[in-house]
Amino acid sequence: MLATLIEEGKTLESAAKETTMGTKFFDSVDFETWAAKSISYLEQQQRGFTVTERMLEKYKNVNQNNNYDFYNQLLGALQSFA
Repeated sequence: MLATLIEEGKTLESAAKETTMGTKFFDSVDFETWAAKSISYLEQQQRGFTVTERMLEKYKNVNQNNNYDFYNQLLGALQSFA
């Protein structure tokens, strides 16, 4: 499951869009699906770790303005458990 989430996250990078100011964001259901599955994995399989708690807290505040930053953080968190 973890390896699949990491691979899905890496593939998702190509769906990121860029603003005229050079920042990136996601506007697809694929990002939302991947993020939800990843958070569920962390809640169920990596409970009690500081990195998990940090990701759960950040997930509550994700929006289109900051979802690319969250994407990078969440992918890094998943990779830290691999």
